Amino acid sequence: VSAPVPEDKIIRRNPSVMDVQKCKTCGSTDIDDGHSTSNICCRKCGTLNEELFITSSLNFTENNGSSQLNGQFVRITDTYAKVGGNIIRTTNLQIQNQIKNICGSLGLSDEVAQSAYRWYKLSLQGNLTRGRNILYTLSACIYIVCRQEKTPHLLIDFAQLLDLDVFKIGNIFMRIVVFLNVKVPLIDPSLFLHRFFSKLKLKNGKILLFAMRLISRMKRDWIVVGRRPNNLCGAALVTASRVYAEERSVLEVAKAVKVSPHTINIRLKEMCDTQSANLTVNDFFNVWLEKEEDPPISKYKLKMVDDKTIESGMLTPTSDVSEKDALVFDEQFLATYDHNDTEDSIDSEELECFILTKEEAKQKEKVWDAMYDGFLRERAVRGSTRRKEHKKRKPRVVYETVEDALKGVIKEKKMTNKINYEALKGLFD
Repeated sequence: VSAPVPEDKIIRRNPSVMDVQKCKTCGSTDIDDGHSTSNICCRKCGTLNEELFITSSLNFTENNGSSQLNGQFVRITDTYAKVGGNIIRTTNLQIQNQIKNICGSLGLSDEVAQSAYRWYKLSLQGNLTRGRNILYTLSACIYIVCRQEKTPHLLIDFAQLLDLDVFKIGNIFMRIVVFLNVKVPLIDPSLFLHRFFSKLKLKNGKILLFAMRLISRMKRDWIVVGRRPNNLCGAALVTASRVYAEERSVLEVAKAVKVSPHTINIRLKEMCDTQSANLTVNDFFNVWLEKEEDPPISKYKLKMVDDKTIESGMLTPTSDVSEKDALVFDEQFLATYDHNDTEDSIDSEELECFILTKEEAKQKEKVWDAMYDGFLRERAVRGSTRRKEHKKRKPRVVYETVEDALKGVIKEKKMTNKINYEALKGLFD
């Protein structure tokens, strides 16, 4: 059963036209005009000729020579609106429709849209939506569900779809996660491999298997932690496509995964620094190295210890330095470092080369004055105009009593004409 249509939205036809209207099926002129149901149907055969004949155009009413719009515009971002004399809630249905439209554009199900709407209602409790575009908050809520359901969607997908700033979406996402104490799982890069594999139009399925094994090896070698999944997938697909002779350039992969080519080259360099890079393709599939690479911070500190060892001139080979020495500060190195360089260690002849004679100093002064003569004159003029005359301060009078202070104030100047100062003078007599 269709909902009844308001009377002001029903277009009334001319009775003369209605009399000659015939049914499309049987040709009968016994037609129901649709005053109650807003549907025009035949009373003889029951054929529905027109349904919900309404208009969405703007209507105006003339009043004392001026035209006024009938009704009121309600923005979709308003939580409450005043219609007539009542305050009504406006955005519940609109927000749900917007979330469904975004999810539909990204290929997400209705269950994801419902969960995102519940996260949106929870975010209203902390005023996390105030002062921001509603699309940023909705994108962040949908992204929370995507992370929980482990769907292959990134923040940049929402930014490109809605033409928004990806960093602002991430900022609101972090605010909601911290405020609501949401446990968001880490992103598994292997979830995005199928998506980018099809986007690059690769045909060999072995490329996908090889890329997935590369991603799993990256996890063991501490390359995945702290990196975005799209650049990891890009590096894996570049390597796998070269192995199976279906090569895609770094620039093509960078456009597909939406990162810069420089980032993919950095990931490839990190992969080359691992022991897995020395294996052949067959060994990579058949041999699984048990040794894991050290985290990047450990490698960085170990490199610092190696550099200090070289600079100090020690004969101990750098390979003998343990990882424990890399994680602690080398206090012995500071203790043995000699800072007691005296002036005696510098040759006197070397110092004389830096000291100018009187003639050289005068010549250098003339050159400097010639170069900056105009600047010195301008500075002298500005200094003379800005110079203020210092006023002499009056000596400070110290009064012994309150009466003396009041008499002194009255004697110096009159503050207002509404006070009888003659009466005040005789107040303490």
